[in-house]
Parts: sequence; structure tokens; C-alpha cells
Amino acid sequence: MTVAEGDGTTTTRPAGRPGEFRLAGRVAVVTGASSGIGRAVALRLVAEGARVTAVGRDKSRLDALPAAAAEVAPAGCPGSLRQAQADLTDDDARGALVAGLLAGPRVDILVHSAGGYTNGPHADAPLDDLDWLYAANVRAPYALTQELLPALRAGGGDVIVINSSQGLHAGPNLGQFAATQHAMRAVTDSLRQEINADGIRVCGVHPGRTATPRQEALFAQEGRSYRPDLLLAAEDVAEVVAGVLTLPANAEITEVHLRPAKKSY
Repeated sequence: MTVAEGDGTTTTRPAGRPGEFRLAGRVAVVTGASSGIGRAVALRLVAEGARVTAVGRDKSRLDALPAAAAEVAPAGCPGSLRQAQADLTDDDARGALVAGLLAGPRVDILVHSAGGYTNGPHADAPLDDLDWLYAANVRAPYALTQELLPALRAGGGDVIVINSSQGLHAGPNLGQFAATQHAMRAVTDSLRQEINADGIRVCGVHPGRTATPRQEALFAQEGRSYRPDLLLAAEDVAEVVAGVLTLPANAEITEVHLRPAKKSY
């Protein structure tokens, strides 16, 4: 499918044929790319041929990404990666990021993988934690999507929201975090109905426990042995994202539920 771009050029949305750089010519923004799922997604999209802006807060980890992208990109791959340090909860920092993105040729793909996590019982979980989770997990991705919608509309883009299994069913001691994930599921569903007619696909991805630095810290907090072999790999989630993005243009996956095949909890 060939669509007109905002700069007057055209691009062809890939039909998902194997053995090709299926995202060649597309421009992606991936948040939370400093580590974990966001990092894996950014690298996978580069390997598929996309030009990726990897957004995160950790400068040292972001600075290591271009070398990692060069390692995963096959010979002849047109993909590229540039890093952008920003705290998306800061309106000024996010505004500067958006200005830089809109100064480029276009934005075709927006992947939300940034966010925060806390846990604690309802009886004494600090309300400050709830305010911070709302700012990081709901307000920031909502605002960034709003600010990039004109660019996404110009070329018929994709929005992918990396959510959580807690966005489907809330567990004990996770009321605050799960509330923000449920809120983002609602935002994702509402957004889809608003912008599908503009040629923009919207997908929510709900992974179960995934082997990331956050998950390792959580296992330590719980006093449990960390067995990454019993969890999803971040690359598993990235594989799903790549599959969603490379579907034929007339097909849309609206929601994916993903969990480890071997159960450790």
C-alpha cells in the first residue's frame, strides 16, 4: 500500500514478506528504549530496516544503543538509530523532543514502552506514588501521542502501547500500578476508534512477567530466585511488535496477550 507523506513523498507500507527489510523507509519513535522491552523493540525495528529514534532517561544506556544497533543490523540493512534523552513527564523536555521529531521527515510508528512501577497494599501505599505513576504511565504517553498525531495522520501510521498483564487483571498490592495500566488500555481502545479512519492502526500489547532489569529487581524485593529462563524475553515482545507492524495494511491486531509458556508463579 502506497500512502502520501506529509513532505509530499510516498512510502509503501510493508506486506510482511519474509526475507526482506519489512520496515524499510519507515520512521519510528520508541520510548523507554534505555533498557528492557523498549530497548529490544528499538533494536528489532532497526534490524527490520526502520529509522528509529530511541527515547529514554538513562544517557549511558542510550549512548550504548547505536553500537548495539550496528551489531543486530544485517548486511545491507537501511535501518538506523539515534538516541534522544528525555523525561517524558517533564512538559518542557517532552516539548523539545517533539519539536525535534516534527523537524524530521515524518513519524510513521510510535511505540510506548516507557513507564514506572511501584507496589504496596492499598492500606498504606503512598499517594505520591499514585501521582507519579499517573504522570509516567498515563499522562506522558497520552500527551506524546496527542502531540505526534498530526505526523502520524500524514502517513498512515501505527501506535503500539506496551501495557502489562496487570492492565487486564489486577493482582494484590498492585492497585496503583494496575489502575494506570487499565487506564492506558482504555486510552488505547478509545484512540483506535478515533483514528482508524485516518489510516492509523492502534495495538495494545500485554506481556506477562518479562526478563528485564525491573523484573530482576522485583524478584529480589520478593525474596525469590530469579529464573529468566522461566519468563518471557524482551526479544519475545519485540518479535510480537514487529509482527504487528508488518501486517498487510488492511489488517490490524488490536490487542495481544502474551505470557511465559513455563509458569514460575
